[in-house]
Amino acid sequence: MPFLRIDLAGPIAPELKTALLRRTAELFAEITGSPVDRIRTQVHELDADSFAVGGIAIAESGVQAPFITLDLLEGRPRTQHAALVDRMSSLVAELVGVPLERVRLRINEVKTTNWGIAGVQASELRRAEVESRRVAGLGRNPDPDANATETSAD
Repeated sequence: MPFLRIDLAGPIAPELKTALLRRTAELFAEITGSPVDRIRTQVHELDADSFAVGGIAIAESGVQAPFITLDLLEGRPRTQHAALVDRMSSLVAELVGVPLERVRLRINEVKTTNWGIAGVQASELRRAEVESRRVAGLGRNPDPDANATETSAD
């Protein structure tokens, strides 16, 4: 499921878009353990005169202010949230070439009943995966944080 969107003032060089799309997906997969092919990424280009910090348009200041939005299925451990905030913000700042202080990131947790994958609610996919593990005798990890990452219904 994971969906990652980066808002930036345009114009954005094609090479930067490519780097942002690829490297943020790879980092997201590394932090969360999600298969990279399930991660959706988007670079959203805004008009530089329509995106402002403190009321001053990027067109006027000339300094980018990346805004990152991450949509995740609920239940991921807080340690993953912290790593996403820290490492994703740093990566985007580095790629865009702005001070870390200019980067903002928001995590939206989505209920599994409110997300569909291939026409099926994530809650149903998750239930089926847990049941298949139980039948296979794999069981659950006693660490509650680990259980949140054991599902692959991303």
